[in-house]
Amino acid sequence: MPSIPETPETPETPEIVDCGEFDEATMNLFLAPGPNPYQDTEEFLFDCEMRADEMPRFVRRSLLEFQVRSNSDGILLIRGLPIDPGLYRIPTPPNAERSPQKTTFVSERCLAMIGSRLGHLVSYIQEKNGDLFQNLAPVKGTEHVQVSTGSQTRLQFHRETVFHPYPPEFLLLFCLRPDHDHMAETTYASVAHALPLLSEAHQDLLFQPLYRTGIDYSFGNRDRTQQSDRILPVLYGRRNDPFLNYDEDLMTATTPEAEEALTALREAIAQVYRGIKLDTGDLLCIDNRRTVHGRSSFVPRYDGRDRWLQRSFVVRDLGLSAVDRLPGERIIRTTFE
Repeated sequence: MPSIPETPETPETPEIVDCGEFDEATMNLFLAPGPNPYQDTEEFLFDCEMRADEMPRFVRRSLLEFQVRSNSDGILLIRGLPIDPGLYRIPTPPNAERSPQKTTFVSERCLAMIGSRLGHLVSYIQEKNGDLFQNLAPVKGTEHVQVSTGSQTRLQFHRETVFHPYPPEFLLLFCLRPDHDHMAETTYASVAHALPLLSEAHQDLLFQPLYRTGIDYSFGNRDRTQQSDRILPVLYGRRNDPFLNYDEDLMTATTPEAEEALTALREAIAQVYRGIKLDTGDLLCIDNRRTVHGRSSFVPRYDGRDRWLQRSFVVRDLGLSAVDRLPGERIIRTTFE
């Protein structure tokens, strides 16, 4: 397995939407109180969608273009969003669960408003009890585990829930607090940048259903032996502009030739990946069909001021997962035996 440097060799600026100059009326779209997202979820989401209709045109246009056409990086960075008043006094949740001290919902509203321009928020019953808005923070005991609560080991590149029949099309990461030393990078690599580095023969193999992926640790695969029943291609869709199924940690090939192609892709990703250090008020939108993501290592202090992100998942079609959701609910309840 090729080593991947902690710092990208060719960092470039991603597409950025700067919201730092919002006027008072626009700021109030995010700050004004509304329904409780954890108690009145549907009403909260509907309220956020109506508020999103009033966001400035340049924000709505950028999100529409990203939803329809994406971009070569497969990410869109929205910078300068408001955060909850008094958030600096609230400690980072030590267990990465809901924070009982966070009684305002500005960050959740930012995620829901931005997410509504890309599709519909969903969650998975195995992660954070199905919360639509999930806290990501370092947790003691998982420092070297390939999970969102890890820290001192690089989080390897993956498409979110690649093993799942209903993966999200978009992943949203909102930064409430960076790490102490501002060293942690969210890393990403798009198939558009990796594809030109692959030979035609390797591309042919990657387009064939020759690959199997394990179930995520957070979905119950604690001993890393549980495999998905699905045999799938790594690349799919248009030959010159494909989508990507990939998990650096959990994906294996079913033939030696397919394994060579998978290794070639891993090496290509190691050459083209980039990293971004998220700061408070940054919301990163990731096209989960085109771009894999990870995170560099960092050292937490467990002092209540550690890195704190919130995450949401977005699908374009709620109907696809309806068979595995309860009526009127956003939680996908697919089981994995």
